[in-house]
Amino acid sequence: DYEVGEMIGRGGFGFVHRAVSKAKGTPGREVAIKMIDKRLMKASKMTRRVANEVEIHWQLHHPSILELHTYFEDDAYVYLVTELCGNGELYRYVQNRASCPLSENEARGILVMLIRGLLYLHANGIIHRDLKLSNLLLTDSFDLKIADFGLAVKLADPDSEQKTMCGTPNYISPEIVSRQPYGLASDVWSLGCMVVTLLTGKPPFESQAVKMTLDKVSRGEYMLPDSLSPVAKDLIQKLLQKDPSKRLPLTKVLSHGFF
Repeated sequence: DYEVGEMIGRGGFGFVHRAVSKAKGTPGREVAIKMIDKRLMKASKMTRRVANEVEIHWQLHHPSILELHTYFEDDAYVYLVTELCGNGELYRYVQNRASCPLSENEARGILVMLIRGLLYLHANGIIHRDLKLSNLLLTDSFDLKIADFGLAVKLADPDSEQKTMCGTPNYISPEIVSRQPYGLASDVWSLGCMVVTLLTGKPPFESQAVKMTLDKVSRGEYMLPDSLSPVAKDLIQKLLQKDPSKRLPLTKVLSHGFF
């Protein structure tokens, strides 16, 4: 039911292609098809992760969440059909700009969409656990979509906690690094890291080696350039509190003076 076009992305387990729907209900609709190679998935013991991704993603419907239209499989691949995001990853968009960091005004528009999507996830008891600029996509009209729910987890209740070590070093919270139980506040830490990356062009704890990055994260040690406004610095400091109980709750972020 799809006419498959050019490849627009590749990951550890397969490819993403642009495609056009030929189905009766949606003729001509442009979509993206993520093809996950079952052989690679099994070899990496990732079958459960992919099943988890589909199970969680299928339940989500929000303007700031990438829409999963349908999914199916054959002997070789699992196929996830999603809305097409013509401007690709936010990470690439930031990297490709000549004046690398976004202005605070530009970042504000993107962050409002991101925070609304996160509020929706958290209201549904879902921690994303892998929030980073390469998992945020931009549509042709520059609307932001949260993608990649491979590490997401649904909590039994909003105060329950997880213990699995996962995430990406530059965006991972101190409680995950120190293998403490963690909850929804660990996504707020990742949000703080993304605010810094958007406004300065690089993540706050980035260093030459993963171990150095994780050491800096566990100490909560980072520097901000003087060019940032006092209100932006204040927001970042409130999001990047080492103690999760002192971190600005997600429900209060949009009331901060930065917005």
